[in-house]
Amino acid sequence: ATAPIQWLLVGTRVSLPAGSSMQFIVDDTDHLPDMPRPILVNQSVPGKLHVDTGAAVFEINSDAQFNLINQVTIDGQDLLEPLAPHEAIQYVPLEEASVVPGGSPDFTPRVTQFTIERYGPYGLLLKGQGSILDSQDRAVLDYTIRMQFVLGSTAVRIDFTVENNHSLIPDDMGQPSNAHNQGAVNSVYLGSLGLCVRLRGESAPRLLTENEVDLPSLSQPLLLHQDSSGTDFWNAYIGSVGWPGQESLAHPRLQSYCNDKGYRITGGGLVVPVTGNQARGWMAVQAGSGAWLQWSMRDFWQNFPKTLEARPDGTLRVDLFPQGERFRHNLRIGEEKTHRLLLSLGRDGFSPANQDAIAKAFNEPLVGVVAPEWIQATGVLPEVPLVQPDRWPLYEDYVRVAFEPSRIFDPATDDTNFGNRTLLETIENYNFYGWQDYGDVPLDYEAFGEHQAGQMNLKYWFLYGLWTQFCRSGDLRWHALARPAAWHMADIDLLHIPDEGPQHWAHGAYFGHSQHDEPGNLNPNRNSNSPSVDLVFGVPGLVLGYYLTGELRFLDSAKESVQGIESMAQFVDFANPQPWDSQIQRAQANLIFAYMEIYRATGDEHWLEQLKQSVQPLLELDSKPWLTNPRAYGAAHPGAFIRMFMMNQVLWTLGRYVDFAMEYGLPEMAEARTALTAYADFVIQHGMQEYPAGSGRAVHPYDIVFDGSDPSYLDVNNWALVMADALAYVYKFSGEVRYLQAAERFYATGTIDPVFEGDPPVYMGTKDLVNALNWGLVYMNQANQAAAIKMREWMMN
Repeated sequence: ATAPIQWLLVGTRVSLPAGSSMQFIVDDTDHLPDMPRPILVNQSVPGKLHVDTGAAVFEINSDAQFNLINQVTIDGQDLLEPLAPHEAIQYVPLEEASVVPGGSPDFTPRVTQFTIERYGPYGLLLKGQGSILDSQDRAVLDYTIRMQFVLGSTAVRIDFTVENNHSLIPDDMGQPSNAHNQGAVNSVYLGSLGLCVRLRGESAPRLLTENEVDLPSLSQPLLLHQDSSGTDFWNAYIGSVGWPGQESLAHPRLQSYCNDKGYRITGGGLVVPVTGNQARGWMAVQAGSGAWLQWSMRDFWQNFPKTLEARPDGTLRVDLFPQGERFRHNLRIGEEKTHRLLLSLGRDGFSPANQDAIAKAFNEPLVGVVAPEWIQATGVLPEVPLVQPDRWPLYEDYVRVAFEPSRIFDPATDDTNFGNRTLLETIENYNFYGWQDYGDVPLDYEAFGEHQAGQMNLKYWFLYGLWTQFCRSGDLRWHALARPAAWHMADIDLLHIPDEGPQHWAHGAYFGHSQHDEPGNLNPNRNSNSPSVDLVFGVPGLVLGYYLTGELRFLDSAKESVQGIESMAQFVDFANPQPWDSQIQRAQANLIFAYMEIYRATGDEHWLEQLKQSVQPLLELDSKPWLTNPRAYGAAHPGAFIRMFMMNQVLWTLGRYVDFAMEYGLPEMAEARTALTAYADFVIQHGMQEYPAGSGRAVHPYDIVFDGSDPSYLDVNNWALVMADALAYVYKFSGEVRYLQAAERFYATGTIDPVFEGDPPVYMGTKDLVNALNWGLVYMNQANQAAAIKMREWMMN
């Protein structure tokens, strides 16, 4: 009611041949297509949910007897043999160990409950929550399950999230003592976790799976096991790792326990195992009646290890954490992992081609794409220009090194020692696969071996940059990178402790990238120096991912994370900082950006108030004498400085805030403009240097020391793009061309030298790429508009 609608979730049912497309038009006319009979839901029987898609009726036990799917009826025929709850969800401890002792875990099962989360004529999304019990009926782990039903379909999509909700234990300083390392107190070891369904019918069903395996009569169990990524670097972390003279074992890093390249299919009477590199991840059985059942998993090999099993009694089992005695699966407190599965059923059409096609379509599904021109025209992503390789060749070529080599790299003149790689190649070279690392990007600029690196945890708004580039280009390769990244962030990068109220300091805390020179083997994806409020980079990317995919899991995690930001921010005194902080620091950039985006997504006035409180210290210019007289301030505060790359981020978010304030009609808009202009003037006068002399390019020092001392070094790289965008915002709000001219000089530096001065324009590391993904856009957009204005004036004259 207080702002324009920015995003709508629109659904329809589409079926297309592979590789083809179809255009849909959304308009405001009053005519609608003839609507089919919608999905029907019946909750009249206590403890039961019946979902009728028109093609099948699914019966779900919605109480403590939950067993995934109790029954599926097609054309009046029941296809499943119902399983007991402990048969359907099979937790096996590791060597009799489950929860690591030393704490006081609560083994009370949480109440199983289901809610209808989304309901339309074409689709129904159910959300359920409950506990995973061991043989003693203790709640060792919890789960959240989302079940997507589609009108006219006999399949159900299942997102199964495993959660460790045991207690966090603070140390004497109030910091988490058991959150970081694998094997810490209250972490949980998994020997196995299987999800099972059983086809009704006589024993020894027909079996189909990968690599044309077709067994007419299954007389003994058959297993498809993906042991590693199957890439050329599947064994990068096996044995001793590290630079010469610094070797050590990578245990307990997941990849260090792999034995085989790729997958193996064994049992079932096969004389010789069937092997391959990367399984698609499906298995199907058919009874003599013709009825059939199939499990398919999305990103099966990427989330190794994984095992699919078929048994002679018609049971299909997918093991999410197989062979724990070898892989040492350990879920730390607050850690979660989601796997996406498709349970397909039918009474006819069973064939190798059909079953493989189901799995292939599930792994490469249709994607709804809004035209980039439309996104730009709405202004829903402020200051994001369309891709223009002719106008901005250096920038556009560089960001594409995410998935294609630089096209302007010239081996005749450019240094070939760096190669001409892509982010995709780098992910493979560092073997960033497996259920813990898939979706993340390596900390390759601080590698500890030739093909070994810690985890970046998508720091510096990496996820937001991926989605932004997708929106401005429509190129699905960005979507293919962003989707698993969003799942990784939603699951692994946050501390998902049970909610003890919005002010619990650890709820939703985000882990930044591995500490400098930290391998990330003992504590993968959990920086031992986290959580910290200045490292919370995830909220905007999760929110944007929710808009672009409809995945409610992303929004849920964003809400958790912003609670963590708020809770940790209460321990930071932004109003009375130390002299060297000068109220310009990365933490405020995180707060401003996160609060803006979560308010846009929820409309919760609480977040608007938190946003205003975060911005307010930046607007109080009278408390910042260094702005107008840094020398005098430095004399009174020896050693005081501003770290420029942090200041850049704050000014960039302050520019976004002015846009936000204009959109919502906030009275603080004018004051924010004035403050941003004052900071820009400070940068131009005291932090901007022409480099090299006479080049028309600008750089800033790594830090500005107020007493005039020499800075540590100049940032001749694409951090300059952040300053270009901040200055472009001031031009936008003031109309003064001098700010755009200054921005142009910083932009030139950031695109000519994205990494280091004089280096070739190729991919070198994730940190440099993420800078380009997010920054430079405001300048390009404002420069485009300025050029358009000049063209109109020229034509009029």
